[in-house]
Amino acid sequence: MGRRKSIADEEDRASRDKRLKVQLAQCKSKLTKAENFLREQKGPLDTDAITLRLQLLEKVLLTVNDLLLEKQVLTWSDDDEFDDDGLEERVNGPRCLSVIISYKKALAQASSSKQNTSASDSASDRYSSMKLPEIDIPVYEGKDYTKYQSFIELFTAIIHRNGKLEPIQKLFYLRKYLKGEPLSLIEGLPLTGDSYEKALALLKARYDNKFLVVTNHVQAILDFSPIVKGAASNLRELIAHARQHLGALKTLGQPTEHWDMIILPILLRKIDQFSCRAYHSERVDNKLPNLDDFFAFIERRASSFEESQRSEDRHIWVEVLQLSGHKVPGRTSTPVRG
Repeated sequence: MGRRKSIADEEDRASRDKRLKVQLAQCKSKLTKAENFLREQKGPLDTDAITLRLQLLEKVLLTVNDLLLEKQVLTWSDDDEFDDDGLEERVNGPRCLSVIISYKKALAQASSSKQNTSASDSASDRYSSMKLPEIDIPVYEGKDYTKYQSFIELFTAIIHRNGKLEPIQKLFYLRKYLKGEPLSLIEGLPLTGDSYEKALALLKARYDNKFLVVTNHVQAILDFSPIVKGAASNLRELIAHARQHLGALKTLGQPTEHWDMIILPILLRKIDQFSCRAYHSERVDNKLPNLDDFFAFIERRASSFEESQRSEDRHIWVEVLQLSGHKVPGRTSTPVRG
């Protein structure tokens, strides 16, 4: 039994050792690619690309140290010291630190060069420089398919069509404005200019799905919470919500102009019972209703609620003034003094 357990332990140790060597080899490959990237650069260095690679190198350094520590624990014995044929010297901290230092020097040089160039530019040149327009691009998390089109159109207008940006810079900004599932979808792509178009293609295949987008818009109308209290704000929120999604569906080529007798019963189930009763009492029995008439009714009812609320507020203030002993213009009754 003991011998069988010893054999199993040896096999497990050998398997873990093999895994560690593979992971260390991957780290070594990343360091080699990082060195080659810096060596092969011609012309002005891009600060954004260097910054991004520098962050990845710092992660590689932490990974290497963790792997070497695990390997040392795995192979440690009381009689031997860990060496592994100089693997530590070839791939660990010293080499990684050397590459990181080279990148930091390159980043400082690129930043200095960029500042000098900016200082010599005229005001018009600075206005049309690499600085992006002050437009906030919302981060896309992938939870709502209906928001992808607006996100990608805004990103295209500000980043994709910017001729001053290199593909690798566009990839950097694309990753910056993604979160959650969309980011994980493209995060595995290598940090090269060729990956930018691949990233856009992956996002389009995943989120630019017309069936899912149409379904989400219809579902948004169905899922609107029914109104319990017929306040003006609640009624206006309903019709704004319905118009927004119906407009989007129309843009997607759906024949929403023929959907009145489909959407109307759905919306009637969303308004409060008193508003529903009032709508049916106003409607002409021998004429099919339409959404425009329904929306107009809701607008009138919301305005009626607002005017009623203002009248009630005025009445309350009159009562308060009377109770406090003030004379109210237009009133002949004697105020009650406290």
